[in-house]
Amino acid sequence: MNDTRSSLQRKTTFTGLLFLLPALTFILFSIFIPTVWNFLLSFQEWDGFQQYRWVGMANYVQAFEDRVTRNSLYNSIFIAVISTFFAVVIGIALAALIYRLGRKEGAVYRLILFMPSMLPIAIIGLLFTFMYNPEMGLVNAFLRAIGMDSFAKAWLENKDTVLWSIVIVGIWRIAGLTMMLCFAAIQNIPASLFESARLDGAGFMKQFFQLVLPLIKPIVQLSAVFTLVMQFKTYDLVFVMTQGGPGSASKTIPLHMIDTAFTYNEFGVSAAMGFILTVIVAIIILLTSRLLRGEYYEY
Repeated sequence: MNDTRSSLQRKTTFTGLLFLLPALTFILFSIFIPTVWNFLLSFQEWDGFQQYRWVGMANYVQAFEDRVTRNSLYNSIFIAVISTFFAVVIGIALAALIYRLGRKEGAVYRLILFMPSMLPIAIIGLLFTFMYNPEMGLVNAFLRAIGMDSFAKAWLENKDTVLWSIVIVGIWRIAGLTMMLCFAAIQNIPASLFESARLDGAGFMKQFFQLVLPLIKPIVQLSAVFTLVMQFKTYDLVFVMTQGGPGSASKTIPLHMIDTAFTYNEFGVSAAMGFILTVIVAIIILLTSRLLRGEYYEY
């Protein structure tokens, strides 16, 4: 009997491994091998044509000494952290408000708010490039219509406003996704808990802060980490809207990495930038997880 059970377990394990094999192969060739190769490349000098030459930490030193690289790191961190914070806060608030409307009544609002997350980033970039246009853009047209002509400006051509302009687009694009995740989490909270809170005299705000937020904290943490990773990878949006300009005022690390590798043929330096960004992203994600970590409640 035991031999039969052991044989069945071995067959089940072998079958499970066979099903996992395609996914593991994909991860091996698309993530693991390129990551190891890039890590080794970050310690070498290579222009894409000649032989590799080991240079040790020289690529990392060059990356840190380069003003454009430091500026690009700052821009990436600024865009990712600010847009993630506001996208998550706005997403949670919208989820709570739409839940209050009811599942059927709030369906249209959920669709409208989630639509930006489904649009191609290139389309979003072109749309907001037109909206920020200093002459024909909707933003300046609105400001002039309400008598605030002095506030109208070239939003994407001004180094003081270009990053904030991109951040606003990032918030608009991702807040709907956060809203959907949080809305789904709120829906899973038993109605009896809300009923008990109402019987105890808790209003909407008290229910939100003392009941809803503690129960959806794991989803909030997941949303924050997922959004951070997405925003740190911002390349196409910046490329379509500003191409890193004016000058390098809005250039992000992914954009600078592409320029360094394929414009200047410094693939080793580009790989070093990638690993610097990876370490920074990992640190910020750990800090975010620690800040959001706390007591989780089951129901």
